[in-house]
Amino acid sequence: MENEKRKAIDIPSSIRRNYHSLSEVQRKIADYVLKNSDRAMYLSITDLATTCGTSETTIMRFLRKIGFASYQVFRVQLAQGLQEETPKYAWSDIESDDSVGSIKEKVVSSTVAAVEDIRSLISDRDLESFAGKVLNASRLFIFGVGSSAYIAGDLFHKLIRLGLSAAVCHDPHIMAIHSAQAKRGDLFIFVSHSGESEVLLDCCRMVLEQGGESLAITSYPHSTLSELTSIQLLSSTNEMNYRPDAMTSRILQLVIIDLLTIVLTFKLGNRGIEAIAGSQIAVARQKR
Repeated sequence: MENEKRKAIDIPSSIRRNYHSLSEVQRKIADYVLKNSDRAMYLSITDLATTCGTSETTIMRFLRKIGFASYQVFRVQLAQGLQEETPKYAWSDIESDDSVGSIKEKVVSSTVAAVEDIRSLISDRDLESFAGKVLNASRLFIFGVGSSAYIAGDLFHKLIRLGLSAAVCHDPHIMAIHSAQAKRGDLFIFVSHSGESEVLLDCCRMVLEQGGESLAITSYPHSTLSELTSIQLLSSTNEMNYRPDAMTSRILQLVIIDLLTIVLTFKLGNRGIEAIAGSQIAVARQKR
C-alpha cells in the first residue's frame, strides 16, 4: 500500500483505530497480535493463521484493514515497534478478580497509551485544516447527544472563551431545525464516539443537502459519520471490560479539543489572547 511505503505504521494504534470495522474473526487476530506481539513477530503467516484458528486469506484481509499489503513488512514493523517498550498492562483487560492495584495500573496504562496514540492518529494537516475551517465559518454549530453532549459543551466553552461565535445543541429537534436551515459557509461539528448515532447522521445528511460543511470528532475512521464528514479528528480507543460508556474515548476527545484550542489561539494571535483574558476577568467578577 502507498501508506505502507511512505512511513512505518504504528501497529497497535492502527489496530485499535480500525477495530470497530473488523469482523469477529479479524478481531480475534487483532486481540492475539496486541497481547502477544513478542510471539507474533516470529510466526509465519501459516502459523499465525493456525494459532488464531483462521486462514491465510483472512490474515491478509486483516492486514489490509490495518494498512499492510505484505505480511513480511508487517512482521518487520511489529518487531521494530517492540523496541519501544510497552507498559505491562497497556492493552490488558480488567478481570473480575483483579486487585485494586492491578485495576489502577491497567486503567492508567491503557489511558496513557491511548493519549500517546493521538500523535499518529491526527495529522498536522488535518488539525490545521480543522482549525482553519472553524475560523472561516460564517456560522458554527456543535452537535452531540448522550455523553457526547458534554464533550460538545466543552468545545463550545473553549471557543467562546476565544471570542468565537458558536452554538451548541443537544436537543434532537433543535439540531434538526438548524440542519434544515444550513447554508453555504455554515460549519457543523459533530461529536460522536461511535459515529453511528442516527440523530447525528440524519442531521449531517441534511447539512450536506443544504450546502453546509460537516466535520467530526469521533473514534472510528470507517464509521458512517466519518464517511459523511470532510475532516475527522480521531480518538483511538482500547476500551476495557468493566469500563463502561467509552470512557477512554471521552478523555481523548477532551485532549483533542485542548489541542484544537491551542492551535486556534495561536492562529488568532493577540485577538485570541485578549479574548481569553477578558473571559477570565468576566468569570472572576462572579466569584468572591
